[in-house]
Amino acid sequence: MKGFMFHAPGKGEVNEIPVKHPGLKEVLIKVAYCGICGTDMNIWRGTDRSAKDIVLGHEYCGTIVEIGQEVTGFHIGDRVAIDPNIPCGVCEQCRKGRINLCSHLTALGVDIDGGFEEYSIVPETQLFLIPNDMPFETAAMIEPVACAINGINRVEINIGDDVLILGGGPMGLIMLQLAKLRGAARVLLCERLEERRNVAKKIGADIVIDDVKEIGKILPDGPDVVIECIGNPVTQEEALKIVKRGGHVELFGDGDMTKTFSVPSMQLYDKELTVTGAALNPFTHLQSLRIIASGKIDVSSLISSKITVDELPKTLQRGYTKDDVKILVAF
Repeated sequence: MKGFMFHAPGKGEVNEIPVKHPGLKEVLIKVAYCGICGTDMNIWRGTDRSAKDIVLGHEYCGTIVEIGQEVTGFHIGDRVAIDPNIPCGVCEQCRKGRINLCSHLTALGVDIDGGFEEYSIVPETQLFLIPNDMPFETAAMIEPVACAINGINRVEINIGDDVLILGGGPMGLIMLQLAKLRGAARVLLCERLEERRNVAKKIGADIVIDDVKEIGKILPDGPDVVIECIGNPVTQEEALKIVKRGGHVELFGDGDMTKTFSVPSMQLYDKELTVTGAALNPFTHLQSLRIIASGKIDVSSLISSKITVDELPKTLQRGYTKDDVKILVAF
């Protein structure tokens, strides 16, 4: 089978890889689609961690073609989405129910082989059945939506709030829709790329701007909530500056581990701000599947192109362009 093998930052290639057989509590799935995440780009650039000599890709779905002898909840032919994050279940954070903060977390496509290959081995615990009428390309969006749901669960949005989303990439566009479902009076989105602004307008943004400096003209006191979905120190710092006194800032974007930003020593105190982060998708995969299946959020409009696995190395090398929103690898 074909698969993309990552070796080290900037090094990887598409190879013929032997198809493995599942262990007792594992299944083998025929991958349908796997999304290219910002984390994949960061791993390729060396600004995020991963194991070496593995198959990347963690936003994927497919059909079960072989099952292990002790698998009880799934069958050959089942259509499934994958939760890539595997907690240990015994560390302090796991026992507190905060599995996303597991001290020994491993992830498909980061620590062990993931979805950028034609066939993938997946533990039974990481599988979610998807409806027969859900297109596979839609199911490939379940994992990013699950991460966004964790973010929206951790930020305090009251009915009638003005919410500003910084960044119109896939996660910002998902957050935009979830904020509206939470009862925001207006959701504003700031994004410099025209294609992404157009998608934001299509899926329901109330106000779309291309420069954060415009916020002061629209909301002189600032937004009630700012969700930073870029992971850039400049926009992270800006989020704290422009949010309303008593407001809430969420630093949601997956940034560069080596970079920092400064906060004036009295800013958090004087404005009495609440600042939160949000990591991964603790117990939100099923919520994601259900909200997508309900049609209450639109993920298909976020998919800008589909490529083959042979095109993946050059896509990782060039990164997302001004015309890209979400790219899926099709198998």
